[in-house]
This record gives sequence, structure tokens and C-alpha cells, in this order.
Amino acid sequence: MKKNLNVAALTIATLIASVPAYGAAPATVSVINRGGEKIYFQPEAALEYSQVTANDTVITVTDSPAYYRLIAENGNFHPVFITPGSTTEITVGNDGNVAVKGTNEKENSFISSHPYICRTPKTIKPYSSEWIAYNESEILKLDSLIDAAGLDQEFAATHKLYNRYTFLNQRLGGVALAKVFRPNGQKVEISDDFYNFLDTLTFSDERILRIPKWFDVVNKAIETKESRGLIPAINESYMTVYAKAIDNEKVRSHFLVNLLALTLKRNYLNDFSRQLPEIRPLITDAGASDRIGELENEYAEKTRAAANVAAGTQMPDFIFKDVDGKEFNFADFRGDYVIIDFWFTGCAPCRAEMPYFDEVAKAFDGKGVRFISLSVDTGDELYAEWKKMMREKPHAPGVLSVNLPDGFNSPLLKQLNIHGVPRIMLIDREGRIVESYAKRPSDPKLRQQLECLTAKN
Repeated sequence: MKKNLNVAALTIATLIASVPAYGAAPATVSVINRGGEKIYFQPEAALEYSQVTANDTVITVTDSPAYYRLIAENGNFHPVFITPGSTTEITVGNDGNVAVKGTNEKENSFISSHPYICRTPKTIKPYSSEWIAYNESEILKLDSLIDAAGLDQEFAATHKLYNRYTFLNQRLGGVALAKVFRPNGQKVEISDDFYNFLDTLTFSDERILRIPKWFDVVNKAIETKESRGLIPAINESYMTVYAKAIDNEKVRSHFLVNLLALTLKRNYLNDFSRQLPEIRPLITDAGASDRIGELENEYAEKTRAAANVAAGTQMPDFIFKDVDGKEFNFADFRGDYVIIDFWFTGCAPCRAEMPYFDEVAKAFDGKGVRFISLSVDTGDELYAEWKKMMREKPHAPGVLSVNLPDGFNSPLLKQLNIHGVPRIMLIDREGRIVESYAKRPSDPKLRQQLECLTAKN
């Protein structure tokens, strides 16, 4: 039996936890582009590209220490570490080569010379025990190189975390992404010990906040713990449960504010209003708590925009058809709770949720919950594809597979503010909306919410 190093689990918790404060002085970054091609410079976690339009552009950065990225027009990128008060000069030569000089020159040279991108030899099967061991070994080798390079101690501690979070992001997010884009019915194979690291994973070092996509990694880790039963799934107060999984007070504060923002992005408006009072006392860091007012304003705007699908609103009646053309009227389903999954065949995330939808349907068979898989495929080609898919790989018994005439152009979707899928709605026994944006079937909190609702009667 091979020994699992569990680097990601153990070392994250044991790196130096005391972080010196940086001054508020801004950093100055000069970008000189001699190559003539378009180049972009922005924080590594940014989704939008910020083009550097002049050959000598001075950019002022006011954030705490952070990783930035210079991106060439051909897609090549060059990571750059920036600290407050520092001066950095980035030169892109005629040949496309990048030179970084200035305050953090030694550190940036190390990043360029020793990149870690979680790449393994082709002979190693992704997400196997060998895949885990190889990456953990590579991270330990990089630790030794960092220690031997005489780098700034703060950067050294931060960059060790950076490498670990790069691995965690792939270990957690890579599997989730593979499940979305897997061929129909094909499982993503992982090693038996793949998630063992979650038993000891902690978030105790506030340097985590400097890592690009730190929130995505922490949130995915906690959600995975939840789905595997390591922490309870409680729909009414999951934010408090999540908060208890984070040791560091500052990290916890920023995590909760980012979680509130994600809740609004997902349109979980009931979660925001219900759980903010409960977690507000846990958001103790001033930098995090300052964002709450902005989020409350966003919540108010979204609530006004979604007034027509608010909880308690009567669900409109509508007609839908199964693969044989049989018509159903939604009004006929009153007397039971109803889960509606709006989807279409070309949506990979929709298809990824289908096995979970079937599992939840099986779990509530005979408990007064109806499950409707409602395709919005329209046009002869897509409609035929839906019928073929449903005949070859039908849903589990208890799931009604139907199609909505006119799909995205139907009056129903306009009335329900449905502009994208997958979209899950939960309706009560009287035909009133409980959640216009319910949790996805893969989220154990949906099952827990249904258990609470069905237990009341």
C-alpha cells in the first residue's frame, strides 16, 4: 500500500500563521511593449482582460500582495507577483520574451523559472493515487527550491500556499468539471483515497486571501465535505455551518462575504435574507464587513426585479407534452410538492445534474413529491434529439420527462424570468412558489429541504 503524503491537507495548516501587515502605499507597474502585439495585464483571478494600450503604461495597484498575469495576444501568460509600495518594470521584447525587473525581481524570476501547473506524465491516469502522489511530490520539491533560493520570507510562505491551492483547485474543480463534460453515463474514475485529505484540511493562514481563486477552492472544499457527510447539510443555516469549517477569523469574514455575493449571483435571495442576520456577527474583519451594505443594496434590487416569482406567488398553469405527445396541465399536480428541472439537450451542466435528479426522485418516491424534467428544446432538430435521448436513456421511474412548447420563447419562461438553464423550481402543494431558484439536485441541501417540507404533514 502506497503512503499518501497528504501535502495539501497537512502543510496548509502548518505554514506560518502570523502575517506581517503591509503598508498602504500603492505599487507602480510600468509595462513596456516593444513587440507590437496586444498584451493584457490584470489580477490572475480576473475574468475580464484589461488591455495595455500604450507602449509605456503606468498602472497603480492598491491591493495587498497579489498575483497578476501578463497575457500575450497568442494566449501565452506570464505570472507577476506585486506587493504594495513596490516598483515593477515589465518589458515585452520584439521576440515576445518577457523581462520583469524591480522590487520583487528575484521572486518573479523564481516564478518564471519554476512554474507549477499540475501537469503529470501521460502515463499517469488523472485523479488516480499515482496522480495524487506525483503532484504532492512535485510540490515538496518546489518547497525545497523555495527554501534554498533565499527569497523574501513572506513571498516564500505565500508561494508555497499558491502551489498547494493550484493543486487543490485541480483536485476539486477538475473532477467537478470532468463530471459536467463526461459522455452520457460515463463515470469519472477517482482513487479510493481521493477525498481523504478533506478529513484534516483546515484554513488557518490568512495568506490564503492572496491566492487567486482562493474562495472558489475553499467553497468547493467545504461543499465537498458537505456532500460527503463530513459536515451537516442544513439548508436554513448552511452559511453558519460553513463558517465553522474555517479557523482563521479574517479568512472566515472574507469567505462569508464572498459567499453572500455568490448567493446573490445564484439568485438564492431567500438564503441571503434568512442567513445574513445569523452570520453578520461572524464577519468581524473591517475590510469584509464594509462590503455588506453594497450587497444589501444588490439584494434589494434583485428582490424588486424578482417580485413576480417571490416565495408565495402562485405558479401559473401551463401545458407540456411527453415524448408520445400526451399533454399535461401543471394544475393537475396540485396536492403534491413539485420539483421542476428546466433544461435542454445542448446544456452540459444540465445533463450532469440528471443522475442526481433521478437519485432525489427515488429517495422521495411515495412521499408526496413530483419530479418534472422539463425540456425547453425547440425546432425539429433539437426536439428530435430530446425525444431520442429520452427514449434511449429515460429518467428513473417517478420522473416525468416532458417538453415545453416554444421553449425559451414561451410566455411561461418570460413570466418566470428564466433566461438560462439549468434552473430548478420548488412548488408547494397549493401551487405556490417555495423557491424560484432552488438548489440543484447535486446539492444535498435540496434533499434536506424536501425532507423538512414533507415531514411537516
